[in-house]
Amino acid sequence: MKILTKKTLALAVATVLSSTSVLAQDVQQELQSLKQHLAGLQQRIAQLEQQTASVTETPSNINATEIALDVDTQADASEEQHVQLVSTDDLEGVRSELENYKYDQSRQYERQTVKSTRDTNLYGTVQVRAQAQDHQNAPNSAKSTFDIATALIGVRGNLYKDYNEGKNLDYQLSYGYSKRNDGSNNSNFNLLDAFLRYHVLSTNSGLETAKLNATLGQQLLPFGLDVQSPEDLRPTITYASAATNLGLFTRQNGLIIRGDAKPFVDYGANYRAPLFEYALGVSNGNGSNKTDDNDSKDWIARAAFTLPVNYNSWLRELKVGTSYLKGESRISNFGFATDEAQRDRLGFDVYYNHAPFGATYEYIQGKTDYLSVLGLNIAKSEGHTFTAFYTLGDQFYNSIKSNAKFDDFWPKSIQGYYRFDRFNPNNKVKDYQDPVSGRIGEYDIHSLGLNLFFAQTTKLQLQLNQYLYELETASQKDNSEVLAQFQYTF
Repeated sequence: MKILTKKTLALAVATVLSSTSVLAQDVQQELQSLKQHLAGLQQRIAQLEQQTASVTETPSNINATEIALDVDTQADASEEQHVQLVSTDDLEGVRSELENYKYDQSRQYERQTVKSTRDTNLYGTVQVRAQAQDHQNAPNSAKSTFDIATALIGVRGNLYKDYNEGKNLDYQLSYGYSKRNDGSNNSNFNLLDAFLRYHVLSTNSGLETAKLNATLGQQLLPFGLDVQSPEDLRPTITYASAATNLGLFTRQNGLIIRGDAKPFVDYGANYRAPLFEYALGVSNGNGSNKTDDNDSKDWIARAAFTLPVNYNSWLRELKVGTSYLKGESRISNFGFATDEAQRDRLGFDVYYNHAPFGATYEYIQGKTDYLSVLGLNIAKSEGHTFTAFYTLGDQFYNSIKSNAKFDDFWPKSIQGYYRFDRFNPNNKVKDYQDPVSGRIGEYDIHSLGLNLFFAQTTKLQLQLNQYLYELETASQKDNSEVLAQFQYTF
């Protein structure tokens, strides 16, 4: 009985000791886990302290608990993301590539970009022409030829821009090619436009505001219809005989004031038609690129009235105008000379454009002194020019012009026209020879033409001319002529 009791006691003691050892191991594991958790908390606290130190000012409406949660979230995310370190060589490579790019861009801007200290637009017009005639009026001339009718290039821009009222100071400078009739194959590249223009009235107040500007320099004259149109906007291949032979297409040096009053505006159709247009000016009167050769000046005035009707009226754009030029010139011949030779021009014109149909009429009368063996004489010239046209297509409607479209997406249009042109260089002398054209006496020109507009700046023109002379000579006989011209503008 005693032996059994000793064995039982020993077994009990062994069991207790074994249980105590297992319990000690469990406690050790729990302590280790607590230490790891405490280390994690300490790491997060350190990150929170760093985050707090990097923030210089914390808004008062942000809760500290929210900051701690956000930091915990960022810390968890940063532990999950893979961090890729950048070496010093990689950073220097990026810096080198950036410097190379900056140098290349600067070099291209310096060498390949046209620069100006003010706003500048480049523009130009080129007309390439082919012509053929059925009779040689000049013995040494060809019946057919290719020709460059016009080659013009220029710049226009702004010297002072008034952002409040638009009273801007603009400029324009252009040069053009012209043929020389000196028996050689040479040509001239002459100065055409060279002027400054100041807008006296506001140009930012809308279409209903009147316009007024003053232009100083070499420019086109405000006379009639064709003369005021620049080369790229003239409707036919050939120009009106009266305006050409009386020297009105020649640019003059001077000061011209242009303006209008009481414009009628239809915003729905982008239409503006001033009731009254006017122009007043003074010029040297002796042509382009010349200083004045006498003590007199040419004075020019123009007035035009447009019917104040709605855009839908059949009388829309019916305009009546009159022009007058009073001048004196220097002439010398047959041993005579004078600085006070009369050079007066009077014009009357009617303009009607109700798309797709339109018509224009222009009458010009000239009084020009000339010298002969009998002394000083006066040549009284008269010219009539009538043009009618009809357009198929939408290119010339204001509503189409105001629509948004791609640069070269422009409605194609076909325009047919007829022009009657009569000129008598001197109605007092039947066989008077015009000093400009070389033609003798009165003559008529009948023209049929076709304009094909490819885009806003490009057109192909075909024209058939028939010349009928009142007085035929060995070198001047009735003849026909065919012209084809391609015009592009930029």
